[in-house]
Amino acid sequence: MLKPIVGNGTRLRSNRDRDTALEANRFYFEEVVKSDIKLGFKIIRQSLEKVPEEVPLNALTLDEQLAYWLNLYNTAIIEKLIEHYPVRNAKKLLEGENSILNDKFINVSGHTLSLNNIQHNIVFKKFGNKKIVMYGFYQGIIGSPNLRNEAYTADKVYQQLSGNAEEFVNSNRGVQVKRNRLNVSIFYDQAKILFPDFENDLLKHILNYSDSSINSQVEDSEELILAIEDWNVTDIYGTERSFGEGNATNKAALLNAVAANSSVPGAGAMNLSFLDDMLSSKVSSQSRFSPAVLDKINKLRLKKKINSSSVKIKDLPTMYSALY
Repeated sequence: MLKPIVGNGTRLRSNRDRDTALEANRFYFEEVVKSDIKLGFKIIRQSLEKVPEEVPLNALTLDEQLAYWLNLYNTAIIEKLIEHYPVRNAKKLLEGENSILNDKFINVSGHTLSLNNIQHNIVFKKFGNKKIVMYGFYQGIIGSPNLRNEAYTADKVYQQLSGNAEEFVNSNRGVQVKRNRLNVSIFYDQAKILFPDFENDLLKHILNYSDSSINSQVEDSEELILAIEDWNVTDIYGTERSFGEGNATNKAALLNAVAANSSVPGAGAMNLSFLDDMLSSKVSSQSRFSPAVLDKINKLRLKKKINSSSVKIKDLPTMYSALY
């Protein structure tokens, strides 16, 4: 395997897990943190916090409530990650007592909440009978579920989560079968409360979303181990070179990074776009990326197309109570 040539304004690249290096979609942290757009996430988060002042949460349907909490969580975690960026490996940010997930900076109806409060004390407790809610919690790293390029909405929140579930389970960062051993992501450890009989329930869940090409391998596995992890931030190139240096940047690219809509009642909800075809098809004509980064972007684009063609989203009814 050829190693990338490190040019001016770059740092030596650290080794990444070859199985997961091209997994997950990407957020354009590099440009957002250097622009006024970064302030928008705090504004959106504060706007979402005020929704209950306009429409009491108990007046919303359960699907509207779930979409609300997922949008608030994902807006808030991006806000926090932007505060700490650039950081290549986010393990210290996400684990331990000082984790950003424990920082109580969110205020809803007079209650101060952390990201963990939203995930574990609200969503998992209220919606935990539908296991796919776990896939709505993006954490800024390759090892977490994807951040979608649209806000969660009540009319299709479970279809959106089902899409995330299928993508994650069928990716190398979700499930790998090696020598009759079923390696699964440590992300499932966060959701143990959703699997009373952890190994058997998780196996059933994986079989429900895995492609037919690996189903037999999953069924025949002799051991399930929480073994897959990738704490690398889902940026495009920023943490692989000196931040703020190198090639010139194009502010117009931000138009493909963040947008806003009003899909959540009373507030502007996020619509986040990542490494879309428009951006990735144009990078070769711009001098913004080094050859090594260009190669990475093209590989990510190819991986995205392969995944898009192989993953099928199941059309599940919104109120179906036995979702996995």
